[in-house]
Amino acid sequence: MFEAGALVLLPFPFSDATTTKRRPVLALTAPDEYGDFIGMAVSSRSHHASAIPLQNDSLMEGQLPKPSWIRVDRVVTLNVSLVVKAFAKTKAEVHRQAVSDLCEMLRQQITKA
Repeated sequence: MFEAGALVLLPFPFSDATTTKRRPVLALTAPDEYGDFIGMAVSSRSHHASAIPLQNDSLMEGQLPKPSWIRVDRVVTLNVSLVVKAFAKTKAEVHRQAVSDLCEMLRQQITKA
């Protein structure tokens, strides 16, 4: 099992839910009693405006195959049954920044409404 801040590999759903692509995900929460957890997509492309840089020095354990970015705008609820493997653990400050940036993004959306 893994905890909040873990990087896991799984078939991540496209937004239309018709297909998936195997990709890394940052677990924002630990799995609950049903095995569900909240995650953020991790991308190797840097062009996303609300992305947090993620490199090997951002990790407490494990390694990334290449520099990556946490997609704060790609949040989903997933189940542990989808996880192929947990392969790294982010430093606490990286996990906190992801949660904080998500909260700020939501606050801005609420303020606009």
